[in-house]
Amino acid sequence: MPPLEKKRYLFLFLMMLLVLFLITFGVYWFIFRKNWSQELYRVIHIEYGEKLTPEMLFQNEVDLSDYQYEPPLETIYEVGTYTLKIRVNNSSTEIRVIIEDTTPPEIEVQDLTRYIDEELPSKEEFVTQMSDASELQILDYTVDKTVGTHEITITVQDIHGNSTQKKATLTILEDKEPPVFAGLTDITIEVGTTPDLYSGVEAVDKRFGNVEFTVDDQRVDYQTPGKYTITYKATDQLGNETVATRNIRIKEKSITYRINNFPVYNQYPNYPNGCESIALYNLLRYYGVNVTPEEIVNRLKKGEGPYWNGNTLYGGNPEIEFVGDPRDINGYGVYQKPIQDVANYYKSGMIDYTGHSLNEVLNLVKQNIPVQVWVSINLENTKVCTHWTYASTGETIYWICNLHSVVVTGFNDNYVYVSDSYTGKIEAYSRTQFEKMYNLFGKRALYYPN
Repeated sequence: MPPLEKKRYLFLFLMMLLVLFLITFGVYWFIFRKNWSQELYRVIHIEYGEKLTPEMLFQNEVDLSDYQYEPPLETIYEVGTYTLKIRVNNSSTEIRVIIEDTTPPEIEVQDLTRYIDEELPSKEEFVTQMSDASELQILDYTVDKTVGTHEITITVQDIHGNSTQKKATLTILEDKEPPVFAGLTDITIEVGTTPDLYSGVEAVDKRFGNVEFTVDDQRVDYQTPGKYTITYKATDQLGNETVATRNIRIKEKSITYRINNFPVYNQYPNYPNGCESIALYNLLRYYGVNVTPEEIVNRLKKGEGPYWNGNTLYGGNPEIEFVGDPRDINGYGVYQKPIQDVANYYKSGMIDYTGHSLNEVLNLVKQNIPVQVWVSINLENTKVCTHWTYASTGETIYWICNLHSVVVTGFNDNYVYVSDSYTGKIEAYSRTQFEKMYNLFGKRALYYPN
């Protein structure tokens, strides 16, 4: 074959190989590009703060292990537009990733109160909670600083311009409340005594707490008995002022009045319920009457102790007789009239002073006149604890438990001194409690005039 002919055949062969290559490459390229387009999004949008993952890039489920990304996905997180190159099987393609922030912040606000003389609260004080993927700032609010309630708008904005607004209330008050005093109770002291007028007293302001105060007692004459007024004054930091007064009573120095050498006798063991008889026995001894406790008990009129007859409890009447027996541990007691009857047998002239106040009784003692009275054992609080029917009249007898009778032999402002047969001693009892029990038992009292 001629050389020229060989060259032409060689050229044709080469052209056929080129065409075949181009056809093969074209088919491959078409198939490959078609697969990319089916599998990948060309543009994706992601909200700022959301993590970019391979799953977000593909429309269909694929084997993610075959793909490589440039730049790495974890480096794409800030707001902006990125070109992401994806490689697989020595081929690559690109998509656009757009990260944008369109989410407004979430916030919670609170209402606040301030006084007109205070600084307005900062914008941060209104916000109790806020959250966002980006940095936040609270914008300033405006308010007319006047007394009253103001609605204000709190605006929080992120760095990408998203903002949230919420309403809050700012209440502005005017402080006109003065301090309030506590502890200004009345004072009673003796002549010549100087009390601590600050002790136990405080002036408290609603805003400022304890404030200092002044005391004016210039009008009090501590050497002269009488009733006086003390003036207290307190001023808070804003000049709100309180003026209050306190009463003080100056009294004569307490004097103890005592009847000396008054007899005492223990009612135990012979007369466990014989306090009334033993009190009379001590009175008669004081006046020099020669008598024994047994003689007094024997002469005392006695009635039956409480007893049941069917469904009714019957018993004696202490106004006219001793209920039971003074020598019996189960005996009850007797009131002043039967004791007066026995007293007059041994020494006439005993006076029934029942119904008079304790102060009137003590006035007799002040004159060295001992007085027999009815109270409770050890001055313990007591009450009606039982009742029965007096058979002779059908009257109901109400019995106050722990009845006791003593002879008052002295007193002062705080105590009453008595000859007490329950203890066999001269006892000092609280004057206040003594009066309470004396009144409870009907203010019963007997005495011999001097």
